[in-house]
Amino acid sequence: MIRLFAPLVALSLFFAGVAHAAQPGSPPDLNMVRTVLAGTWQSTDDTKFTRELDADGKAVDRYEGDASATTPGRWMLFLGSKPPVGTAGRAFQPDVVYLRLEQNGDVLLFALAGLSRSDMKMVYLERGNLMSFVRLK
Repeated sequence: MIRLFAPLVALSLFFAGVAHAAQPGSPPDLNMVRTVLAGTWQSTDDTKFTRELDADGKAVDRYEGDASATTPGRWMLFLGSKPPVGTAGRAFQPDVVYLRLEQNGDVLLFALAGLSRSDMKMVYLERGNLMSFVRLK
């Protein structure tokens, strides 16, 4: 499933102006992507769900109306060509930007499928579903 999204990911990041490449075909600039990702994002499928990604790597998922559904964690970005320790056995596309989210001992992996200053799309690798968000702040 991720193979279907890989070209979309690279193109959408490039055309959104988020990842500036020195040469065509160069991998996205992770520092630029990280800067754009920092903020609070609201799901377009369920507007009660928000995901806050701080510049320092902290993450908080919240569900409006349910304080027990607040889940803190940590996030990081990586390129498929340089996956972090603990992701062995997974096939990643080399120039695709991935987000690793750790919450309550679980590791969630997402491929970024689109990113601008106002909206974000990511594919949850475990299930292959596309998640869409808009920026709140």
